[in-house]
Amino acid sequence: MNDFKNLYEKLIEYSRTSAYPFHMPGHKRQMMFMENPYRFDLTEIDGFDNLHEAGGILKEEQERAARLYGSEETHFVVNGSTGGILSAIGGVLQRGDRVLVARNCHTSVYHGLELNGLCPVYVWPELDGQTGIYQGLTRGQIEKELEKYSDIRAVIFTSPTYEGLLSDVKGICEAAHQRGIPCIVDGAHGAHFPWVGLPDAVACGADVVIQSLHKTLPALTQTALIHINGGLVNRERIRKMLSVYQTSSPSYVLMASISQCMTWLEQEGPEQFERYKRQAGELRKRLANMKQLYLYEPKAGFDWGKLVICSRNVSGREVYDCLREAYGLQMEMASAGYVLAMTTVGDSPEGFERLAEALEAIDFELQRPGAEAKRRGAMKIRAVRENRTVPEVLAVPERCMEIDRAVIRPTEEVPLEEAAGRVMGDYLYLYPPGVPMLVPGEVIQMKHIEQVKNYLHQGLEVHGGYSKESGNVKVILHHG
Repeated sequence: MNDFKNLYEKLIEYSRTSAYPFHMPGHKRQMMFMENPYRFDLTEIDGFDNLHEAGGILKEEQERAARLYGSEETHFVVNGSTGGILSAIGGVLQRGDRVLVARNCHTSVYHGLELNGLCPVYVWPELDGQTGIYQGLTRGQIEKELEKYSDIRAVIFTSPTYEGLLSDVKGICEAAHQRGIPCIVDGAHGAHFPWVGLPDAVACGADVVIQSLHKTLPALTQTALIHINGGLVNRERIRKMLSVYQTSSPSYVLMASISQCMTWLEQEGPEQFERYKRQAGELRKRLANMKQLYLYEPKAGFDWGKLVICSRNVSGREVYDCLREAYGLQMEMASAGYVLAMTTVGDSPEGFERLAEALEAIDFELQRPGAEAKRRGAMKIRAVRENRTVPEVLAVPERCMEIDRAVIRPTEEVPLEEAAGRVMGDYLYLYPPGVPMLVPGEVIQMKHIEQVKNYLHQGLEVHGGYSKESGNVKVILHHG
């Protein structure tokens, strides 16, 4: 008997379970009802415009999105924020340019550096030693680097971060603009900011802002926007790159989802976000009473909709597994010291209640003296303190060559334990969040090896140049 289920069948099967999503997409599988998508899965026929040469309905839709966000120019992106980021980097910069890049940027930014042969100067955000969470960047950090390098052609950074921390976008943009330098902001997780009172990167003066609608708003996966402002960037070049990094047959189903999301923001957004703010605030207040678990509260600005749930004596992965297996709550991600629950305007009161009850139950069990905390159904949380190793502030890696040169060099695989002193031939990162520990062309240090081993010991997924089957890493065969 063949028990094989195709992807569609597996998705339908999962959707009929009681599993609740505290992860993206922001619609949480219950908002923005759309009819059978096959009915309107069209192509560029008469009356429906062409995304890459918009002059009709798609032009009007993009202008509507620009008005909603207060942007001078906005374009639909159907290849996620990745497509927007690649287009922005390719459109703003020229091969060989020096660019200031926040080291905690997503891998798509590094791919943009690679594809365009750019020379990055990295600015390292402060790292919270207790949780391993990168903090937001300050104006002073950026100004310091801009004063060192007079040939910087753009600044690229992320705000908000995956965990919801904000950089001083306004101050950073002012500092860069004083020198005639544009700022590209990966705001993938901030598409909802104008409706919740948080500082939106467009309003803060960024030249190019990329936002994923699907992460925090009721829109289908892969839907995003790119906003372009000011006169420091070549808008025509960015438009050209959008046609390069997106399909020539963009999905009208996805574009219709963007359109529906904009309509929802216009008609229901203000009222629904007020409800969301109230309910999320009540949830955070309730969870503030926990003893062994606690919500991360940064000193500077942050997105309060991101629930970063830290533990005092068990690993983030153990809390993640407990919530999924014992309570049917699927979190967005687990790290060494915390679990991330993404809440959005699409969450229901019932979902918030389930999460609160589960966390309170786990917290209560963790307080029991002299006994292992028990999960529902006799499942256990193993309170193994040595598992709870969080990332340390790593020394800035030595760079032997630029990324575009490194990725074309012949490589070989060597055991992780024997890789010290070798040069990475690929990216090395946890996913999520997709922030590289090492990029091609950087020298592997013992500290990096120890960190990877810690991640693996805690059940976290290391991707890119590491093979979990063989335990090998991909290094450049010869360098010099």
